[in-house]
Amino acid sequence: MASSKETTPLVKPDPAPATISTKRSRIIKAAIGLTLVLGLVALIVTWVKPTSTATISVAGIASEGGDYVCGTTKNEGGYIKLANKKDGHYFYWFFESKSEPSKDPLVIWLTGGPGGSSMIGLMMENGPCSVLPDLSTKANPYSWNNQANYIWLEQPLDVGFSYGALEDRDVNETNVGENMYWFLQGFIDKHPEFDGREFFITGESYGGHYVPGAAHYIWGQNKLGDAQPGKYRINLQGIAIGNGWVSPVVQFAHNIDMIDNAYNITLMDQTEIAQMRKDTETCVDMVRQCQADLSNSTLCYATQDYCFTTLTIPLTATTKRNPYDIREVCENVRVGTCHGMDYVYDFFNLESVRKYLNVNGGPIREWVEASDIISEAFMVSGDYLMNTEQLVADLLDGGVRVLIYTGDADLMCNWQGNQVWTSALEWSGKQGFNSAAERSFVAHDPLDASAAPSVAGLLRSYDDFTVMRVFNAGHMVPTHQPAASLDMINKFFKNQQF
Repeated sequence: MASSKETTPLVKPDPAPATISTKRSRIIKAAIGLTLVLGLVALIVTWVKPTSTATISVAGIASEGGDYVCGTTKNEGGYIKLANKKDGHYFYWFFESKSEPSKDPLVIWLTGGPGGSSMIGLMMENGPCSVLPDLSTKANPYSWNNQANYIWLEQPLDVGFSYGALEDRDVNETNVGENMYWFLQGFIDKHPEFDGREFFITGESYGGHYVPGAAHYIWGQNKLGDAQPGKYRINLQGIAIGNGWVSPVVQFAHNIDMIDNAYNITLMDQTEIAQMRKDTETCVDMVRQCQADLSNSTLCYATQDYCFTTLTIPLTATTKRNPYDIREVCENVRVGTCHGMDYVYDFFNLESVRKYLNVNGGPIREWVEASDIISEAFMVSGDYLMNTEQLVADLLDGGVRVLIYTGDADLMCNWQGNQVWTSALEWSGKQGFNSAAERSFVAHDPLDASAAPSVAGLLRSYDDFTVMRVFNAGHMVPTHQPAASLDMINKFFKNQQF
């Protein structure tokens, strides 16, 4: 039964637009939608290029906050050429901190997928603005750049506006880590004021692979010290992962745990539950076989298909619940009608916006929310089924702070699975972490000192490791708990007690 402490968000976000564009038709992927599994943007769909060639007409692209297209602070969009690639170019949109840009940390956000664009995170979760129906923008007061200089980065290559040669294509988190390091080298070369500045990586969903992979590579490069002449040392301080996909064996094994949820929602009957328990054993065994032989792409792809079909789809097949937020009914999740992204799509395909973001120097192509090509590449490589816990353990033992937070209404990367792998994590502080008492996360609205504090979740914290369950939130915690999540991330950046 839901705890009485599981209160409503401190500040309720504006309801998401319920529009479904008629300008685009949608087709369901023929294969079971594993491009969906880990990122709201990868919604088991393929967006088809608009048939209309009409120009979208809006009254300018100014935002509510003033002269900027998005938000109220100085910002910059553009490309960084990756020195480790033949023709790899990462697109980024950078926003200065609203507080002290000359002192506040530099932070990167990575949306999951694999293949999802971080512009979705920017516009629908924790960025400085959201898109309105007329394609103008509305400032988000709870943007995560309140006390940080923030980069929303489109990666891997060929996601969103990012591009590269065919031989530049990425297939796993090792590629992601190396690219992130070289992106930062190029970005700091362009913005030397960030040389030596505290740096954090944040992300969500498949970010459970991206974020540890990137941080671990940077950490490894930093350990080389003087052996890296002419390169900037990245002052890596911490990573934060929301509703992350980190440990496939553990997390698939605990998909079924959501049948007992805080919202008293019945997802399956007893017969279906019994079948899922059997299917869980089969799935876990198949995942281990794939992990032992990544060269067997047929097995690895079949494993992803089997596990998703038997352990995720049944949880919502009858109830028609949104797998990213079981509090919501979603009649047709397989064609992406739960969360409209049409305004975002149209916004980034405006010629005026593309010009503002300096992307016209890249390939002239349609911007889309998710790349099926990249999703497929990561699936075939077996990366999706690999564990990244050891990378997290190495970072903790190396003095890097780690925050794992999970909205408890999410089925895709549920809070139970995240609690199990974090408790089992083999690092020097394991005993101390598991001995630490679980306590409430009492959130304060960072923008309203008069607002009453609210119990927004439960957490366990020891040394540099904090694991948090967030109440009344699904896969996209900043969307559902804007004030509490901003309080959380600000405290993390400042290394303050939650």
